[in-house]
Amino acid sequence: MDISIQRLFTFLFSGFAIVPAILSSFCGNNKIPYGIEVYKNGQPSLLCSKPSCFEKTYADCDERAIRSSCDSNTSWVGGFDKGLGSFQPLYVQCCEFENLPALTDPLYSSVIIRPGEYFEGEELTDKYGDDVLSFDLITNIKMIRDDVNSTIAYKIDVRRFHCNRLVRPKHYKPSTWP
Repeated sequence: MDISIQRLFTFLFSGFAIVPAILSSFCGNNKIPYGIEVYKNGQPSLLCSKPSCFEKTYADCDERAIRSSCDSNTSWVGGFDKGLGSFQPLYVQCCEFENLPALTDPLYSSVIIRPGEYFEGEELTDKYGDDVLSFDLITNIKMIRDDVNSTIAYKIDVRRFHCNRLVRPKHYKPSTWP
């Protein structure tokens, strides 16, 4: 085989190995999605974080992205999987956290993010910048058709998580018995 053809095949097949990593984005069960970026080609990417007040808090996430949306008031988007092309659906991984309604307030509903745009939530800290007081998280995402630009876009819902409402378990002293 000619060297230039072999290089071309190597380049093409190495490019295909990268594609699945670009088509999905996951935060995991101990991080939260605070933002989303939609590339010019319409491919979304989640921005994930682990705020300091959320360090020892975990959610029960779906094993993989299998739902069309996370409509429950006790869930947020843990990740998504998007097929190649604008005709493919967006499947989301939902993370359940039963105390979410008590710890959060609705902030934004139905925010549209188009190709080339991004949304980034806030993280509010105390006056010294040491302790996180609240942060924003994306609770739902849906792929929609943007008829104005003949492209796809994403509609997100955002809630504000208040750290001071999070009840920490009490630390017990070890027993000295017997």
